[in-house]
Amino acid sequence: MSRMRAVGWATLLCLITCTRTHAERPAFSVVDHPSQDGRCVEDMGRGDLDRSETACLAQIPSFAQRSGAALKLTFRNGRSRIYRNQDAKCAEGDTKACVKFQLTGYFPDHDLMLIECGRLDGVDWLLVRADNGDEVGIVAPPHYSPEKRWLVAVAARQGSSGPPEGIDIIPTKRDRTLKDWHYRTPEDSKWRYEFERWDGEDQIVLSAKPTEDTATPRLVTIHRKKSEWVFK
Repeated sequence: MSRMRAVGWATLLCLITCTRTHAERPAFSVVDHPSQDGRCVEDMGRGDLDRSETACLAQIPSFAQRSGAALKLTFRNGRSRIYRNQDAKCAEGDTKACVKFQLTGYFPDHDLMLIECGRLDGVDWLLVRADNGDEVGIVAPPHYSPEKRWLVAVAARQGSSGPPEGIDIIPTKRDRTLKDWHYRTPEDSKWRYEFERWDGEDQIVLSAKPTEDTATPRLVTIHRKKSEWVFK
């Protein structure tokens, strides 16, 4: 499968928009610092949108199979789920119903699969647990914390429409004492956030970029206090 085919029609549209708006971003990227975590074996890409489904299908054939428009996932509990591309809706230009799925990542240490959801107005992702199929929506391919106890995804939307922008923090292991944390940037927010780095296991450093030229970019943090994530 060629790189252009792997990127797909919807994600390519998003790529073009992102490249024009943020020339400093790496190619095939929707964030400033694309995560390399969870990239499948033999996947030679570096951006967010050039992750290879072919490499992922080859790495975990017992979990994932592609048959035309259908991506089938089989979980360790014996159940399965099909993610089917809505080609007819896409051809009709149905922004709400059009979606095309690709398996674009696998985290073997924690049995997590990453699915890209390409839409007419952009792209978002699903993180799926291979043991039972539990899934959670995230805004970008995520970054591991230093000890791999957490994954964080951060993205800023580049236009006035498209998938939500914000921040998602997901525990890598199933544990009732560890909770997901999600933040969606308000439409009228004066700031857009990008991932910079993890500062230890319990703090994330973000770059806050102003939506207006009158403000100065600055660093902000999200830290974990008493088992809860706090956004400063």
